[in-house]
Amino acid sequence: MNSLILAMRRFLIVWCCLLAGVSCNKEKKYSNIPKLSYKGMDRNSIKAGDTGAVRIFIQFEDGDGNIGFGTENLFFKDSRDTQIIPFVIPKVDSRYEPENGLEGIIQIDYQSAFLLLRNDTLHKENDTLFWEIYMKDEAGNESNRILTDYLYLRK
Repeated sequence: MNSLILAMRRFLIVWCCLLAGVSCNKEKKYSNIPKLSYKGMDRNSIKAGDTGAVRIFIQFEDGDGNIGFGTENLFFKDSRDTQIIPFVIPKVDSRYEPENGLEGIIQIDYQSAFLLLRNDTLHKENDTLFWEIYMKDEAGNESNRILTDYLYLRK
């Protein structure tokens, strides 16, 4: 299972669309504890173990802008088990003045090659899951936890 997690880290793409939502305005003030809001997914079903991906969109706010620091800081917990899949949010370029606070949209492309049906007889043809998502900033502040919509996996 550890090799699966390592493979996922290499192949899953974390896109931070920070340019669209980065805030350099000192008048806006957010809490230094990151805040997440679920914005949606680009589909509600996908073929398990295939070559496609599901895009997940998450809005974030952080008052001191210390969310991207080059280590695992975004976490997905699969509803089907207790496994937590870590992601890395890239470091935010200092020209965006992250210390004044950041807001934006994070886009995760979760490859369906890593979305597998369970082996039991009930889930051989299809399965359903959702993720619980949270982040930690560089100071160790943990965000609120959000839930995605259901994703239906089919054979």
